Amino acid sequence: MNIRMITTLLATALLSSVSAQVSLTGSKDLAKQEGDITMDEMVARTLVISAAEKERLTDLEVNGILTVKPVALPVGPHLKGKNHHLGWPVGIKIGKTLLCAYHQTLRHHGGGPSQDANSSDAVIVRSTDGGNTWSDPIDIRQFGTSEKAMVLNFGNCFGILDGKIFLATKYGLYRSEDEGKSWTLLPDALTQDQTGHKYTENFGPRMIVHPDRGLVIPVGVERSPYIDMYSSKDEGLTWTHERVTLSDKIHPLEPTAIYHDGRLIFLTRNHTLPFKWHQQLRETQRPAMLVSDTGWFPMTHQQLTNISSYRWPDTTDVDFNPVTKRFEAVVTNRSGGAEKDEKNERHEQTVNLWSLSQEDMYAGRADKWRFEGTLLRLKSGMLGIAADDIDAAHPGGAVIDEDEGVQHIFIYCGRYSTPAGIYRISRTLDTNKLREAMSQQGSEGDTVNRAP
Repeated sequence: MNIRMITTLLATALLSSVSAQVSLTGSKDLAKQEGDITMDEMVARTLVISAAEKERLTDLEVNGILTVKPVALPVGPHLKGKNHHLGWPVGIKIGKTLLCAYHQTLRHHGGGPSQDANSSDAVIVRSTDGGNTWSDPIDIRQFGTSEKAMVLNFGNCFGILDGKIFLATKYGLYRSEDEGKSWTLLPDALTQDQTGHKYTENFGPRMIVHPDRGLVIPVGVERSPYIDMYSSKDEGLTWTHERVTLSDKIHPLEPTAIYHDGRLIFLTRNHTLPFKWHQQLRETQRPAMLVSDTGWFPMTHQQLTNISSYRWPDTTDVDFNPVTKRFEAVVTNRSGGAEKDEKNERHEQTVNLWSLSQEDMYAGRADKWRFEGTLLRLKSGMLGIAADDIDAAHPGGAVIDEDEGVQHIFIYCGRYSTPAGIYRISRTLDTNKLREAMSQQGSEGDTVNRAP
């Protein structure tokens, strides 16, 4: 039997094999149902990919390049009432423990309310075996909620300082000293009273540690050329607010930040256009890159990138790869493709990997990002935000695991008003090997996603 035949056979088993890895015990019966939906069926409903894409992913897994596995699906303990839409995940690693925080709602867009009494915007799962199995969900609200109005509203972000994990949410700021098993609410932290500032827009998926300012959370300002920076020098107990003016062509939303080599770096989705429904939006909206040589504002460089992204941009991820010694970004193109295969149509969404040299980053050469490969192809792009349209992916808040030689990218996938689940894309940090493997597969694009 040749390799291609083996790959084809393995592809048929890909989605069923990953379902066994959802619980920490690893022993849940796959026939267990929530209503009439088994875990296998939920994977098939939420990971909206074609048979050809399954085969492509299986080929990459066989060659040690990439795996796509479920983290939390809306069945069993992960389904709370009718809240079957799990979305907007972020991750972090401390010691040997991976954590993922996400939202659990009735729906994203579509008719009817999005939340009820069983909904939560901050649910956590833990893994102590590299993401192979995951705990039952922990609703952060069981550890208390702030009695005062928070400056944060939508999203979650993790940070680590001195062996402690911090989680910023709309419910409050929490600290864990046991790798996420239990949490303590810091009751006055990040409140409007404490900072003297009100909520403006979605906050970034990552909390950074700055040598002078301590814990730092960046927040976009609603379709405006500003960024709000919240910082704490006392391990999250008290926070100060600073609003910074940016270039008129950069309106950051959910800005992703890293502090590396004495520099403060952002890669952010950019919203300079008035709100439009997805089917009305044809303009290119590239992510923006900002670099400060001094490690704080003002920014030395502020430019739009060459990274493919049409229609409504998604939350980005950026980090430094210790293997390639390059900066790498994970960015969704909600119209599919990249570079010469970039599309501005509705047939696919792609989650793509890009890289930039240190020299180009520090010089602010935002147009020099190199396309490395497509990590995941979904069968349809975002259309009119109808109930059955594809809803994904939010790769911001990924985790570089240097010990294991992989990056864990947490995404969600499903549809707006029907189930959506949380997945991890775990890919090798040997990006040269990844690029070579994907280039040998060829650029299948529409062929993949229009296949049965």
